[in-house]
Amino acid sequence: MFVVLGLPEGMLGVAWPSMVSTFGLQLGQMGTLLLAATTGFLITSFNAGRLIGRVGIVYLIIASCAVRGLGLLGMASAPEWPLLVAAAFVFGVGSGAIDAGMNTYFAINLSPRLMNWLHASFGLGATLGPILMTTLLSLGVLWRWGYVIVGIVQIAVAFVIFARAGAWQLRAAGEDEAERTRKAERKRLSATLLRPIVWVNIALFFFYAGTEVTAGNWSYTLFTEGRGIPVAVAGFWAGFYWGSFTIGRFVFGIVADQIKVVNAIRLMCIIAIGSAALIWWNPVDWVSFGGLAVLGFVMAPIFPLLVSATPTRLGVADANNAIGFQVAAASLGIAVLPGFAGILADQMHLEIIGPYLVTASIIMTLLHEIAIRGKSD
Repeated sequence: MFVVLGLPEGMLGVAWPSMVSTFGLQLGQMGTLLLAATTGFLITSFNAGRLIGRVGIVYLIIASCAVRGLGLLGMASAPEWPLLVAAAFVFGVGSGAIDAGMNTYFAINLSPRLMNWLHASFGLGATLGPILMTTLLSLGVLWRWGYVIVGIVQIAVAFVIFARAGAWQLRAAGEDEAERTRKAERKRLSATLLRPIVWVNIALFFFYAGTEVTAGNWSYTLFTEGRGIPVAVAGFWAGFYWGSFTIGRFVFGIVADQIKVVNAIRLMCIIAIGSAALIWWNPVDWVSFGGLAVLGFVMAPIFPLLVSATPTRLGVADANNAIGFQVAAASLGIAVLPGFAGILADQMHLEIIGPYLVTASIIMTLLHEIAIRGKSD
């Protein structure tokens, strides 16, 4: 599920210049597409706890996979820009329930090690996405076929889950079921949102995810159109960013249960600032390539570690709501920050991407420091 969840995330950055040509767009209009997908994502991720409680996780995921697959096929076949945006909204509706539901399940029932490996699977998909799209474009195949392929695979996943429906049960890990149910009794959404520390974490997820996807989506365009790097080379490094990202999550999956979460996230944030600075500096192409690869590696464990720490930081009773809010905030960051980067690139130059990544990484780091020093009221 998470491999397929990640495929379109990596594909968009490579497909975007072709989409711009197909529909006669400006670079900054990526933000419109991402915002449509995010709106759909927010609707289901924000309400993931309610949806799981009403229909159960298995039926929610089967339906979400089917809806997401239809959204992808709609993006592939859209004859006009408004219909592409509408299909992206449908795609987002399916994505939100899958992402928030699985994150909630892993955070409450499983270990940080497995949470990292879950997100490593997303990174694997995001790595394969640019490779798939670059291969198709290099062969002279339209970008639309990349979305056709992934849409068909997504619908196939729904059938596989349906065939294995009996295995999809929410189980307590290491506790009596009644005791876990008592601890995890849901609070009202408003009660969770009244806690200031929840809002700090929401902002942290917003800037983390926006920074991660800005680097992934704009590196290809920066390299090809801003720096004149050949398509094949730029496509390789855009894919390698997500490959490094995936390797990072597998590596941290091995050691996650033995490390102190706060120190690990702090170190990764500091290295992220330095890596983004290398992309900005770029005395030669290899420096920015290296900075991009390191950035992917150090960004990798931050999201799963933050999600795994949520029940501990905020309490199990608030975790269902808070994780949904955080995943929703991450999706909003994915829409807003890369889109704003595109607007700046249109108004100024593509080289603005480097300092933009540095600034976003610094804000992310500061928010993490505030979050760990804030009182868990």
